[in-house]
Amino acid sequence: MQSLSSFMNTIRFNFLYIDKYSFGRTWTYPESAIPYNMLRYIIDGSAEFVVDGETVIVRKGQVSYIPEGCWLSCKALEDTFAFYSIRFTTSVFYEGANFLREYYNFPLVMDVGEGIEPYFSDIYKWVRTDKKSKSFHVRGALDTLIASLIDILNSDEPDDVKADINGLEYNLEQIRKRVKKSTVQTDPRIQTVIDYIMLNPTEEYTSDKLSGMAEVAETTFRRLFKEATGKTATEFIRQVRLTTAARLLLVSNDPVNCIAHDVGFEDANHFTRVFRQAFGMTPGRYRKMSQE
Repeated sequence: MQSLSSFMNTIRFNFLYIDKYSFGRTWTYPESAIPYNMLRYIIDGSAEFVVDGETVIVRKGQVSYIPEGCWLSCKALEDTFAFYSIRFTTSVFYEGANFLREYYNFPLVMDVGEGIEPYFSDIYKWVRTDKKSKSFHVRGALDTLIASLIDILNSDEPDDVKADINGLEYNLEQIRKRVKKSTVQTDPRIQTVIDYIMLNPTEEYTSDKLSGMAEVAETTFRRLFKEATGKTATEFIRQVRLTTAARLLLVSNDPVNCIAHDVGFEDANHFTRVFRQAFGMTPGRYRKMSQE
């Protein structure tokens, strides 16, 4: 049976975009499907968010968690409404999009206080630098932010982790229903391939090349890779490329066909079709949502 620690080692958060917004009382956001997760820290003012039909009021010093796949509409309630908004996806290893809610009980609104704002401002700062270390700082800062929110939500957790081990196992059994089954730790040979693909998503990959990287026969590689990720190598590579494309759509002004080519899709029309299947909208609409 997969242990808690081995399960948690498969969970990754892929940063897409952050921006800082300020609107007046007339601001509204029409109901739309959200193709990524969002964390919004309210800098000033208040607003009404409607998430899958549930209405919540967000105020200064609060964080709103908006899960991937939900329907969202918003409207400002004061003359000034300002917030940071971070967009990210959960790693391809987890089938359910709403991991943070199902496993860590993230509510739609969290009373966290102004002490959490530096985590958002740090990410905002790092994405605007040209340092070679930028991606590592951003990735680490996002993980730290999520970890800090988990700590706040579980501030009454006993110091002795063993005191709550039965509850952890129960939660793990629940979440395992939504996770691709695996009975063993990820084979280190396969983990090497996974990490390489994550860092080099646009390379051309063949079965021979991938199995050679893992130093196993092709049939053995296919079996081990499916056990580790729940996907074939082709499916995994496609999803990593689409996540990379989604990030580029948000942070660059490059034409869609150029982004498609940059992430390994020779046919822009094919890219648009598979992007729509993955995110529920065209690349153009996805980009437009970030500007609304």
